[in-house]
Amino acid sequence: MNFLKKIIFKILIISIIVSMTMTFTGCPPAEVVEETTPEETTEEEGVQPTGQITFTTDRDGKWDIYVMNADGSEQTRLTDDPQKDCVSDWSPDRKKITFESHRDDNWDIYVMNADGSEQINLTNNPTYDVSPAWSPDGKKIAFVSDRDGNREIFVMNVDSSELINLTNNPAYDRFSDWSTDGKKIVFETDRDGKFEIYVMNADGSEQINLTNNPADDRFPAWQ
Repeated sequence: MNFLKKIIFKILIISIIVSMTMTFTGCPPAEVVEETTPEETTEEEGVQPTGQITFTTDRDGKWDIYVMNADGSEQTRLTDDPQKDCVSDWSPDRKKITFESHRDDNWDIYVMNADGSEQINLTNNPTYDVSPAWSPDGKKIAFVSDRDGNREIFVMNVDSSELINLTNNPAYDRFSDWSTDGKKIVFETDRDGKFEIYVMNADGSEQINLTNNPADDRFPAWQ
């Protein structure tokens, strides 16, 4: 009888332990499968580009500056002069456009409002002034000029004041572009006997050959 009592007692103890274990650890929860719905379809793959694009065209029988939406719609002429207007660049705030024009029987740098109004000659010089490039802070315009006897990179304030020769080299220096922080300017030059890509500080100091290659390297563009 005592032996039977011991067996019953052990079974009781085991049952209590198992019950406690089930209480504290719990059973694994049933797998919950959340009801899903198909992803909402978007038009991401067909998103239309935004912004505006200026370009040069001779569709009216002479070269003019046009603007259009980024999807090609609303193509509108901004300049309408008997002479050539081309090579435009937007101000950072998108309120102004600078461009080169031959309307005074020589090439000059002009600026106008984004709608084509108030076209103003900034350089107003009998020499060759082309290829304007607006600085990221909107305060300066770099351009190419041969007013010192050969083509150089110049910079001026947007009101045409403080015009400075940055490159000041007997070679051809042209096609400049600003770094995104406005601290550097990249350009092409043939000062080493062939065209190379150079970079300099925005004040013209520390002009360095970046490409240094036996081939011609041209038309730099800063991202």
